[in-house]
Amino acid sequence: MKALKYMMILAAAPMMWACSADEGTEPGSDPNPVVTVYAYAPTEAGFNPDNDVTVRLVTNSKVTSVKYLALPTADITATLNNGGEKALVDKVESEGVKVDDLEGNSFADITLTDLHGEYTIAAVANGSSLGNRVSFLGLDWNTIKEGTFYLQNKNIPIESTEAALEVCTSNSKLYRIKNAFGEGYSLKLDLLNVTGVDDGVKYTLFRVKSQDTPWVMGAYGRVSVFDVGYWQEDESFVTSDTGYANFLYEDGYVDVCLAWYMSEGVFSYGYSAFIPNE
Repeated sequence: MKALKYMMILAAAPMMWACSADEGTEPGSDPNPVVTVYAYAPTEAGFNPDNDVTVRLVTNSKVTSVKYLALPTADITATLNNGGEKALVDKVESEGVKVDDLEGNSFADITLTDLHGEYTIAAVANGSSLGNRVSFLGLDWNTIKEGTFYLQNKNIPIESTEAALEVCTSNSKLYRIKNAFGEGYSLKLDLLNVTGVDDGVKYTLFRVKSQDTPWVMGAYGRVSVFDVGYWQEDESFVTSDTGYANFLYEDGYVDVCLAWYMSEGVFSYGYSAFIPNE
């Protein structure tokens, strides 16, 4: 399957998808002031989901003020170990950021940027009530090879990008093709414990979870990708000899069979490839 060997685009039957946009907006009915914290990958252009996170702060009817604080998890743990939750409340109140115009039975979204390593976000309501805490792991990467990513899809506006194959510094099973879909839009690869040899070169198979591209197609919305196994809800499509597996070769070449989809379902699938510079 070495790069570009079987590049193709094949028509595919649509698959319908649906999701809810209301998650995290129900404040509950606790008689005490409560702020609940949620974390999401930012969806707005210009943000980097590897190091940026959108935090939603949801209040119940008793809340009159909220402060939040994002710190390295080690610092939060040390505070709790040295003084318990009271110490953390005091720290958030003294060092945290006040959320302006956040009233009871409401919510606010705040995007935190450029976080590297493990962070914890804590929030306090009315100066005394500590909410739940959420964690975020900001990723860093080491470059393995620079090269070109060839996108085999006639429905998108580009044919190739300058890209780089990178490995996550905190997870040796996580790779990405940096800028695979253009500046700021990378393709993450989750390695499996499945290996083989092709033309004398060792490879490792991998999965591709659902990921956004920068392209929007009218009323159909954002174009996203995932592997055929996620599309068919059957991992065997990408772990056996079915013609849809994804290959990371030890010399830096990548063959990846992407299913391209929008709100109406999958509209094409086929192999794209990363080819390293010589």
